[in-house]
Amino acid sequence: MNNVGRIFTQVFLLFVLGVAAIYPFLDKGTPTQEQPKPVVKKNKSVKKYSNEFLPDFSAIRDVKKKKTEFFGYLKPLVEQVNEEVRANRAFIKSLDALPTEGEELARLNKLLKRYDIEVEGDFVEMKKVLLRRVDTLPVALVLMQAANESAWGTSRFALQANNLFGQWCFSPGCGVVPKGRPKGETYEVRKFDHPIDSIRSYFNNLNTGHAYKDLRAIRQELRNEGVQPSATELAEGLTKYSIRREEYVVEIQNMIRVNKKYL
Repeated sequence: MNNVGRIFTQVFLLFVLGVAAIYPFLDKGTPTQEQPKPVVKKNKSVKKYSNEFLPDFSAIRDVKKKKTEFFGYLKPLVEQVNEEVRANRAFIKSLDALPTEGEELARLNKLLKRYDIEVEGDFVEMKKVLLRRVDTLPVALVLMQAANESAWGTSRFALQANNLFGQWCFSPGCGVVPKGRPKGETYEVRKFDHPIDSIRSYFNNLNTGHAYKDLRAIRQELRNEGVQPSATELAEGLTKYSIRREEYVVEIQNMIRVNKKYL
């Protein structure tokens, strides 16, 4: 290599070393971790319930804490369903005659279908029948049955299907197949996307099922007397909820008495 080549090489190496030495001090902009991230505000009024499963209550060993957590999780959901029922009840009360068109007619038809009532005869009588079914349930009653039927949210059906009340369905694939299901039977334990859907179905069951007409009669009689129906009183109408009948009713009533301090 001639002298000119050696000089060029030395100058180039010095340039490279100089850049390397000052590189840490160059202004390369604000580091990424210091860049503020945009804040996305969620709309809290919109409740998204799809495919949300129950918390793992089985992991809570302390009995008192488990009860507090279980009721604390479910109580707002029960209250929400009661609010939905109250809104529909207020709508029904506002009707003076059978709507003939528009949103009112569509809403009424939806309620008649949901509560299994046929449109026939006198509107006033149909309205009475509808109001007898479109009615709230005491929060304590719903919570105690949920605790009893789901083993405080730890049963297989509660964990795999969000089913808190042991509700059945009869289409293949509609739920979870019970392990002890007798041969030849086709029923399954219904699967719900979210626990609140199980609560809504339970409300509809008690408010429409023939087996619970006594419960509805007790509730209506108390309302006629101007009395708010209590959980203990309405539990008397649950004799057909379990094959244990009266024993089941007494058990639910005892649960209401013992656990009211956790509500």
